[in-house]
Amino acid sequence: MEQISVLYRLVLTVTCLVCLGFSGGMCSEFDPLIKTYVSSSLPSKSNDGLVYSRKLKDEVHSITESEWESLVIQSELPVMVMFTARWCGPCRDMIPILNKMDSEYKNEFKFYTVNFDTEIRLTERFDISYLPTTLVFKGGEQMAKVKGADPKKLRELVKKYI
Repeated sequence: MEQISVLYRLVLTVTCLVCLGFSGGMCSEFDPLIKTYVSSSLPSKSNDGLVYSRKLKDEVHSITESEWESLVIQSELPVMVMFTARWCGPCRDMIPILNKMDSEYKNEFKFYTVNFDTEIRLTERFDISYLPTTLVFKGGEQMAKVKGADPKKLRELVKKYI
């Protein structure tokens, strides 16, 4: 009887978390973790007709101030850096787009994010007061700055600086 009671409480807790999480706005279809997990869980067909599980895709790397010099300034490829925050809705909307561009331009362009809340010195250094803000660097020099969620503009910049 005790096992049934424990199982019942577990099912009830999970049900409440799922219902509150999805309907209360705690999670959204644009949440990168949920979207990545769900898309990786979906089966994909191969040429031989068998169904295989898709590999979990890596997210665009979030860099810190200590990595800035080596990953951005010294990069031989052009670099796009998006300043984001977990609480920023438009930022969350842009992450899947940044991930897609990262996979499309893997050997031609580098893509990173910077956490606005934790990387205060980088935020101040580049005068970031609006989120998302995206910077483009080439040869260690800042070439462009885009305020707001503008996927079309970001794609134009990638094509311009490739």
